[in-house]
Amino acid sequence: MSDTNNKIDGGNGIGSKLVNNALGNVTSIVSVKPTAKYASGARTIIRINGKIAAFATSVAWNIQTTVSEIRTIDDFLPAELAPKHIAVNGTISGLHIPGQGATAELIQPTLQTFLRQKYINIEVRDSATDAQLFFTNQAMITNRSEILQSQRLGQVTLQFQAIGWWDEAKDMNIEQPTTGPKGVGGKGLGSVIGAIKSWAGV
Repeated sequence: MSDTNNKIDGGNGIGSKLVNNALGNVTSIVSVKPTAKYASGARTIIRINGKIAAFATSVAWNIQTTVSEIRTIDDFLPAELAPKHIAVNGTISGLHIPGQGATAELIQPTLQTFLRQKYINIEVRDSATDAQLFFTNQAMITNRSEILQSQRLGQVTLQFQAIGWWDEAKDMNIEQPTTGPKGVGGKGLGSVIGAIKSWAGV
């Protein structure tokens, strides 16, 4: 008869090794050190317009930096890659809380305010390290989808598009704004028009 101990609580059995391995993996992910080893959704805080988005269970964003190929004669490869434009968009998903929908919280415009909608702030921060993972103060909700199913909680998904972003990078030369949401016809657009007039000498 073999003396191998296969009990989970035996200390040295197969089950015990599996438990120890699992705990070791979890420990390496959920770190209590000031600088966490990995980012975790469990300790991520999402704020919209400075208010914690209690409905949100997940967030995703995409930053696309497109380029154009500069071609030359008799060359199969591009000579250069020229920066073209930057597109920032993302998705916030979560549970529908009655009375606290996107329009009720002034996150998405209504039929009456669609032409006067304002930018919103979106901030994603790590609560353990206080690291800013993503921030934009010029975002708009471009799509909202909701699903209600029998014996399941209502789901809501918000898609947003933004102008610019800030994250963990320390070498960004653009100063992060501290002001609240700005409207389409507010300071943001006005500063651009003013810059154009100044350049044109108007």
